[in-house]
Amino acid sequence: MYRLDSVATDQSTEVRIGEDSGRVALLVNGIVQSISPEDGLANGGYWAAMVPDDRPRHGLILGLGGGTLVRLLHARWGPFPIVGVDNDPAILALATEIGWLPRESLEIVRADAFAYVQRCAERFDFIAVDLFHGEHLAAEAFGKPFLRRLRSLLVPRGRLAINLFADMRMLGRVERISTFFEIRERRGVGGNVVIHAQRRAGQRRG
Repeated sequence: MYRLDSVATDQSTEVRIGEDSGRVALLVNGIVQSISPEDGLANGGYWAAMVPDDRPRHGLILGLGGGTLVRLLHARWGPFPIVGVDNDPAILALATEIGWLPRESLEIVRADAFAYVQRCAERFDFIAVDLFHGEHLAAEAFGKPFLRRLRSLLVPRGRLAINLFADMRMLGRVERISTFFEIRERRGVGGNVVIHAQRRAGQRRG
């Protein structure tokens, strides 16, 4: 299923399939956005670090990209329903054309992730936040309004995985996440850190 919402696009962005350290990759302005399903299964990098240790029943991926994470989730846990949100039509079109996005158990929504979570009425037991576009990481992903809304979309004890840079902003961003969630694990992969967190028992949805 493919749902299209109205989003702004950047016509200057170059999206193509290329090579990165021997892997087939989807590149945005020369920066790796996703890797092929085959390469993801062989060496999944930070995408593999985002896969939770327990099987989700209903997942949300904010920053679907070329589908590396959804493929790894289904390979690890078998098919389960996932909503994948991305605002770049060129990425979604290319990933669909070359067969990287699964045809089943994935609802693709082309929308801005921040607008989507504000109007989303569904609830999930796993949410992944991978809001990179090229080398740009969306700073809004660590703002209180967004994190508060993510908490409201998770069922009690629902899990959250957030990919971020291991840079000077990391500690402040992790502290902000811990305001709303219980930090369970930090997984370092190269220049990235994946935070696994959990909604605390008894937390109010708001």
